[in-house]
Amino acid sequence: VFENVACLSDVRNRTVADLGVTPMRLPRRPSILPCFLLCVAMALIFKGWDFCFVGSNGSCQATQRSLRGHRALGLGGDLPSLGGAQMMLAEGDSLPLGLAAGAALLLAAAAVFSATSKPREDGAKEEELPPWANMVQVTQDVLSGKPFDTVLLNMRQRHGDAFRIYVPSLFGEVIVLMGLQANQFVFTEQDKNLDQALGGVVGTAVSGKKTMGTKERKSTESGKIFDKASADFFANKKALARATQIFVDSAEDFCDQMEQELKPEENVFEKLWTYVVQTNADMLYGNGENAGSIVCNTIDSINKEGLFSSQVRQAGEDLRKVLNERYEDRKNNPEKYVGEDSLFEEFFLLSKGEADDEMLQGLQQFMLTLQLAANGNQLVTIRWLMSHVYGDPKILEGVRAEVAELLQRKACGIRDLKLADLLSLNLTNACITEAVRLHSDIPSKLTLRSAEIPMEFGGYKIPKGATIFLYADAVHKDEKYFPDAAAFCPHRYTDEEVFTQKARDREVVTFGHGRKRCTGELHARSQISALLASFVMRFDMDLVTNEEGNQIPEDHDGPFVFDTANSLKLVNLRPRAGDMSSSVASVSVAAAALASRSQSGPSSSGSCPFSGIFGKS
Repeated sequence: VFENVACLSDVRNRTVADLGVTPMRLPRRPSILPCFLLCVAMALIFKGWDFCFVGSNGSCQATQRSLRGHRALGLGGDLPSLGGAQMMLAEGDSLPLGLAAGAALLLAAAAVFSATSKPREDGAKEEELPPWANMVQVTQDVLSGKPFDTVLLNMRQRHGDAFRIYVPSLFGEVIVLMGLQANQFVFTEQDKNLDQALGGVVGTAVSGKKTMGTKERKSTESGKIFDKASADFFANKKALARATQIFVDSAEDFCDQMEQELKPEENVFEKLWTYVVQTNADMLYGNGENAGSIVCNTIDSINKEGLFSSQVRQAGEDLRKVLNERYEDRKNNPEKYVGEDSLFEEFFLLSKGEADDEMLQGLQQFMLTLQLAANGNQLVTIRWLMSHVYGDPKILEGVRAEVAELLQRKACGIRDLKLADLLSLNLTNACITEAVRLHSDIPSKLTLRSAEIPMEFGGYKIPKGATIFLYADAVHKDEKYFPDAAAFCPHRYTDEEVFTQKARDREVVTFGHGRKRCTGELHARSQISALLASFVMRFDMDLVTNEEGNQIPEDHDGPFVFDTANSLKLVNLRPRAGDMSSSVASVSVAAAALASRSQSGPSSSGSCPFSGIFGKS
């Protein structure tokens, strides 16, 4: 749950000076408890991990490193009761449970004792704020192996729809909100009074130092240019049409490449993710070969080392150099870029070719934030989406029938499809929505906001400046709103009226809502629809997972963690078998079945009722 900038790749045999660690002092609250308990939990759960507590003048940094090189997490906090004490858990060590529990409880007592020793700077009273989460119980959940979503939902069960946790270094005190009322509160009622907070996190990861948030950025001249460039680009119909053409052409080109080069035992997803990143880079940067390569390395580093790894910071620096060079080239050779519809070109024109170093550094952070958010969601959505579709023959047949009917009606091929055509693929887009509901990071697993004014939720005060973490998946995983919630059931959205009402009530928030709704939703749907259409019309593939019978696993990973998604494989790519005409004929049957089922609503019997619509039962 807690991951921050104190992330170091190697702590052995180095001093604090060698590591470049700056001890940080945190507010005196029951705040160090999550840091300590999670370190203890990791020590108990993962053998082969190193932990290091470095004490200096009463401040302490805790750093964790995976010897296997998968992910590095950092935890930091103020430990006044420990003074300059040091503690090292060497390779392969683990703490006895009794010792860990005893130490945790002693530290908890010390933290709680110090909590009321100093008034809050915002003037809020502790008794008016949401309660602190019981981190001892959280640790018990972690120690027993419960996944991210279960830990959060258990916290909700104990404390209600509003409570507080502490995230060292990045935010400090965080107010966690869950439930339908929380969705409505964040996305509707207080949307205009809540500022984005995620951009500052990515900026910190990229630069290795605290960076301004969205509101601060908007107050600067460069920030105004970034926002206008982004709004102009994503709302530009000409640019969207050009992007759609890029998507359909690149989807077919990629399928051509896979048909010629991919070996039967190779995993399609190992090739696919670089295609997605590069396609997005071309759309954002014009010719984004270098930028796309850098972003690929960045995402690979996040996947292996975590968001706050040194590799991510290095990739950010590499991207800055590329952007600077390209900016200068645009100034010196403007004729090369005439008529280019890219976000970079929008920024260049708005800045009038006069951007200084500070503005270019801001552009680097802005563009990388945009790419990480877009690619992080798109990559995981595409991987899960294609796995669900190819893992269920009936859904696969339904998607094929829908695409075949469109191509036959328009007498064209995939490369001739326009945005309106791709958006008209009702079942295909329903599959996208369901994949996003079940598996996307933002906004489902992670919506971060900063309160611009004092506000109230559920009878609790939320001070101005407070960081709010909305866990929208609390609704997405709720059987009350999504019967058989863990199942992949695209039929939930094939009735436009029902889907619109769900979105209006904030039951489904797959692309966000309000002022901060994902501006790239149409680009994402266009790209993913084109890719899926190309694949289903050309190829059969076999789904391979780590589950018995190659069943689809449930996704319990937290934000920016892709372990379960990475376990999915599509192999044995081969030309599609079967008669396309039979698929076209099944469309009318499918439509009738959907209409009749939409009136009775989803089943909660444990299997997706959609599965019986297409093909033989």
